[in-house]
Amino acid sequence: MNSHFFILMKRFYVIIFILLFSCAVNPVSGEKEFMLVSEDQEVTIGKEAAPSLKWEYGGPYEDRALQAYLASIVKELWKHSERPNLPVTFHIQNTSVPNAFALPGYVAITRGLLSEMENEAQFAAVMGHEIGHVMARHTAKRISRMQMQQLGIAIGAVALEGQKGGDALLAIGAMGSSLLLLKYDRDQEIQADRLGVKYMAVLGYEPHEALSAHEVLEKSVDNYVKRMGKSRDEDTFISALLSTHPRAEVRLGEIQDMINQLPPYSLKQDGKFAKRFQTETRNIDEINKIYHIYDKAEQDYREKKYSEAEKSLQEAITRDSSQAPFHNLKGFIKLQQKNYEEADKAFARALQIHTGYQPSIYGRGLVNLYKGNYEKAALEFKKSLDEFPGHAQSHYGLGKSYYQMNQYTDAIPYLANFAEVAPEHPEIHGLLGICLDKTNDSPAAVREYKNQLQVAPDTELGQYAKSRLEVLEPAQKVK
Repeated sequence: MNSHFFILMKRFYVIIFILLFSCAVNPVSGEKEFMLVSEDQEVTIGKEAAPSLKWEYGGPYEDRALQAYLASIVKELWKHSERPNLPVTFHIQNTSVPNAFALPGYVAITRGLLSEMENEAQFAAVMGHEIGHVMARHTAKRISRMQMQQLGIAIGAVALEGQKGGDALLAIGAMGSSLLLLKYDRDQEIQADRLGVKYMAVLGYEPHEALSAHEVLEKSVDNYVKRMGKSRDEDTFISALLSTHPRAEVRLGEIQDMINQLPPYSLKQDGKFAKRFQTETRNIDEINKIYHIYDKAEQDYREKKYSEAEKSLQEAITRDSSQAPFHNLKGFIKLQQKNYEEADKAFARALQIHTGYQPSIYGRGLVNLYKGNYEKAALEFKKSLDEFPGHAQSHYGLGKSYYQMNQYTDAIPYLANFAEVAPEHPEIHGLLGICLDKTNDSPAAVREYKNQLQVAPDTELGQYAKSRLEVLEPAQKVK
């Protein structure tokens, strides 16, 4: 028997041990189930994912009164759930994409979906459904499944390659918004619907509004893709988003059955609270219409139609100059036009409106980087990472700023972080190779120079990488 066999058997027994002892009682069903993620780990995952969720979905929508009103509803739903001891914060995400989601400690709805809702009961239905996913530990189950798959991959790799197979065992780190696109299975969606309906009834809401809430979601998606000039299938993000939810027509009948099976419940007033809800959401409804103009400007910007983007954006700013994203987009348009002074003014205005607005902090970092003010650029990129630690572009900006200041040791970790998420970037491997080269890590420098030649051999960095390999590789062979 060889060492590979013993390694394989060791891994096998590890998995058997995990399968036997990694069980937990589901707080909703009361049944034992396979689980690799503890409740404390769930909370940690939610906490680590929060900055990504916050900024990848448009940042926070700024309206303290509305925030407080809706948060009070969410906290009541949470209080009547199966795990009220867990921490919770509520967020309105400033994006027109219609969505709602929850992780342990983080419950959110987007401006786009909220603005389509007609009453408080519909809001409670959507939030109750998302909270149901958390209470039933659905995200923890999905992560546990992923961990087991990775253990299986590691076992297979050991069988094929011996000890190198251990490298295939990947740890679950901060997964950010990618957690939201992990698909729930049909049983989990049904369970979340059932819990959402139950929470509504307990709080005195009309549970039949869960049916109309699904219709609102479908309508809001159709309206969004129509405004963007696309179909559901053409918009890859919307397609991915909707793939995590069963079709509405399938669920409506099932939800009606759930309502019919509810124990006796009593409504508070009419159970809808439409007037109160519409009063509280009047401002966001009006502002959301202006964001439709902004969305067109943002789409034109992504398609590099900068003049058209500027025209639409100016209309949005004329209608409401108090929205930080409007000024932020103006800053990025000015950056593309190489008008750095105007770009900086626009970013400064956005930060005047919303202190700590991460996209504009990052934008000011770019302004200083392009102007050659590398120390100032580094300070801005650091601030950006304080707000959003996982922002890949800020890692790159900070690494490049250090590189330009010949602070190669400081640059390496930030450039390496960016290289992990953007391995096809045309200059990242060359820059990282130079930094490693300058700090006398020749083997790592050779690896990065080779990567540069694979990605972009004809650039200036590609040619430099080739020339350095001609020196370093023979020297390594001599050693």
